Amino acid sequence: MTATEILAAPSAPAPRPSEPESRKNRHAIKVSRLVAPATLALILIVFSLLSPVFFTVGNLVGILGQVALLALVAIGLTLVVRAGGIDLSIGVALDLGALASAWLIHDGYRAWVAVVGGLLFALAVGLVNALLIVILRIPAFLATLSVWFVGTSVQQLLTSGGAPIYLSAPLVPDGFAVIGRGYFLNVDAAIINTVSIAGVVALLLGITRYGRKLTMAGEQPSAAKISGLRINALISSAYLLCAMIAGFAGVVLAARSNGYVPGSGQAYLMDAIGAVFIGATISRYGRVSVGGTLIGVVIFGLLDNGLNLIGLSFFWQDLARGLVLLAILLAAVVLGRNKGPKATGVFALLRGVKQQPRTISVKGSSE
Repeated sequence: MTATEILAAPSAPAPRPSEPESRKNRHAIKVSRLVAPATLALILIVFSLLSPVFFTVGNLVGILGQVALLALVAIGLTLVVRAGGIDLSIGVALDLGALASAWLIHDGYRAWVAVVGGLLFALAVGLVNALLIVILRIPAFLATLSVWFVGTSVQQLLTSGGAPIYLSAPLVPDGFAVIGRGYFLNVDAAIINTVSIAGVVALLLGITRYGRKLTMAGEQPSAAKISGLRINALISSAYLLCAMIAGFAGVVLAARSNGYVPGSGQAYLMDAIGAVFIGATISRYGRVSVGGTLIGVVIFGLLDNGLNLIGLSFFWQDLARGLVLLAILLAAVVLGRNKGPKATGVFALLRGVKQQPRTISVKGSSE
């Protein structure tokens, strides 16, 4: 056989796994997707036994109010990770949103002006990120890390070295206070705001063409570019939306605390990243989603509350969160090891393998 004939000969088809092996793989995938929900259930059971106060309606509703801001930050980050990026400057967007809104209220402006001002300040962070990543082609990790450092310094400069802004409660407009401290049918306004934004983003990613295009741009950038999708516009929109959501979280924080403290947003960054990665374990392909992210947020909220109720020292709580995060990710990766070349998204990142192309139809579902 000549060289031409060898090159022209069809390649042998890849061997298919046997039926028992295929069944075993499917079972492993299903089990790996249950790790995070099982951890959530285990936390509920353990702390209910250790503290009689933990599994009460008042305490559980209080936990939802406490994690509302973290949930907003994590939802914004979900958009960016879905687009194949990362945003370490999301805490800066939150801080600038809180700074602008508190500043404007302090100077006597109306509530809607303060909200718009906070969103615009946060939007500036998204614009800078989009410029660095999309136009200048700087890796997202380095670009957003740089914005984090710059944004922290900007806060110091704008507040004369980091002086907090305190708002006198009687002078805060009701329209602004209700954003963070209001109640509707005995439900915290922060919870209502978070659930509303979570629902909108979940629908955006789950059933719209934009969500499917964003997923394709994040998971298959080369194929998306060949198919004619505007990759730069899609990735930029993810960073802009992320910054806007974080900025709104900053407005809520300023309304809840009646002021602004420099650097407050950095406290949410690592937990938000952890929640997004935990949420990705419930997806067959390691794809982040709003629902999964919220499960990760609730896990951290329940864990912190339970540790506080049993009197564990604050210094041990970060260790506990880290161990729980590590255990969930390791269990998901080990149990889902048979995903093989089909592993995409966060699973591919965690396993250190090169992500393989997978067909995503712009007309079909992206979930």
